Amino acid sequence: RGIDTLYVGGLAADFCVKWSALDGCKEGFDVYVVEDAMRGIDQNGSLAQAWDEMNEAGVQIISSEAALDLTVA
Repeated sequence: RGIDTLYVGGLAADFCVKWSALDGCKEGFDVYVVEDAMRGIDQNGSLAQAWDEMNEAGVQIISSEAALDLTVA
């Protein structure tokens, strides 16, 4: 279908957003998590762990402004 890039936001960053982002990477998409378009629950360090896992998988963390710049370009 010509889709190769995913922009992800929502609740909760350390669970649902993380799982969607990691699944997207596994499926070969370029994945961007829009940091100011999500919020974490952060149970016992779960948010820091989620950031680490997403970074290791190649997820790019960007702002909504940067996401708009990328999609308009």
